[in-house]
Amino acid sequence: MSLTNNFNFLSPTGFKLSIESPKFDNLEYFITTVSLPSMSLAEVSSSFQNQQGFVSGDQVNFDSLEVTFSVDEDMNNYNEVFNWIKETADSDTQVTNDIILSILTSHNNLNRQIRFVNAIPVSLGGVEFTTQASDIEYLQSNVSFRYDYFELIR
Repeated sequence: MSLTNNFNFLSPTGFKLSIESPKFDNLEYFITTVSLPSMSLAEVSSSFQNQQGFVSGDQVNFDSLEVTFSVDEDMNNYNEVFNWIKETADSDTQVTNDIILSILTSHNNLNRQIRFVNAIPVSLGGVEFTTQASDIEYLQSNVSFRYDYFELIR
């Protein structure tokens, strides 16, 4: 493996999240924040002669995918996630979709993609209305997804 010849830093604004279903176009357009989840490898403790050591386990754990989005005036994107959760709860089979996080270069070209396989929404955040706001800050909500695993596909 050689030292990189690309010395550009990864931009926090160069991303696009897409859900592989046409039912979620409104949500995709208004996404403001995505947190790439952490992953961990379970370890197994092993002791020998009063010393504790560790060996790698055989299970990789993935944290949930956290997404924040601006709620559109008609609440279409909020309604998309709301209906997905309701449909999943009311159905005998899980309603899963793959989610793709596309990471862009400093020139806004596709650089890398991460696929979250068989994702389902597990929580939808609330939306806080107030008459006390002095400046207009548009409303946002968040959604948490669980998935089987993620993979770098490009």
